[in-house]
Amino acid sequence: MASIFTLPRPTLSFYFPKYRKVFNCNGLQSPFLKDWHLGLSRKERFEPFTSTASIELRRRRRTLICAVNQDAEKAFKKTVEVDRLIDMLREANPSELQKLVVENILAFNETFWIRLAARSDTCKSDDDKKDYEELATAVMSIVDRIVHKTHEKIDSATDVLKEILEPVVNEEEETPWPPKDPEALKTMEKKVFQMEQEGKLDEGFLAEVSAQLRQAKEDADKPGLQAMLQKVLQLYASTVLSKRSYVKKGNEVLKAEQFLETVIKGFLILFSIIHLMT
Repeated sequence: MASIFTLPRPTLSFYFPKYRKVFNCNGLQSPFLKDWHLGLSRKERFEPFTSTASIELRRRRRTLICAVNQDAEKAFKKTVEVDRLIDMLREANPSELQKLVVENILAFNETFWIRLAARSDTCKSDDDKKDYEELATAVMSIVDRIVHKTHEKIDSATDVLKEILEPVVNEEEETPWPPKDPEALKTMEKKVFQMEQEGKLDEGFLAEVSAQLRQAKEDADKPGLQAMLQKVLQLYASTVLSKRSYVKKGNEVLKAEQFLETVIKGFLILFSIIHLMT
């Protein structure tokens, strides 16, 4: 009696060979399959596709589908946000346009410009396309001015910081801390007070000091510079605090406010010490 060869049902195991169960059938004679080695030795035989593996595969498939759906949902929400911003910019007058650009300056990235170009390309009328081109030109001009002003502020803040550190910085060798000359520290304190009086110690200055401090800490080869920058922050905080002191109300000394400001000054000193130790 001729042997019977039954093909297995088309399951996922066919797409994952290591889970496919192969049957040995020496009686099968077919020109199409004559060169196939359907029989495997006992050592080479693969394990059948188990129910546990099937469950794990379905779980991974669901996880992958969820991840894809979440990414698609995020992309859709981002597109909706960009479209809303573009619509607001189109409806704004020149003064409102500048305000919107300033308030949303971080939104003008590659995604925004690609979306704006896509909307321009899908316009059905030449007038609408021209409106988009004019909007792109106006927004780009405002962004360029903001970036230019930001660079100017950074350069200005860098110059102010250099001037404050000048009494204690030695360009020829590693700057020691504390300075060898006690008068150098006093001069630096006077410069901080002077710069604050001139209104040069603004948010841009604080951002510059913080950026330089992070860089010095990452380099880890200029402990003296770290200490100096931390001292600048401490002097700035102390100067601003004394200028805005609430200790006195008329001729009366408010003990609670005096105690609070003393605690704040102590905290600033402690913060400086902790920062230098970490």
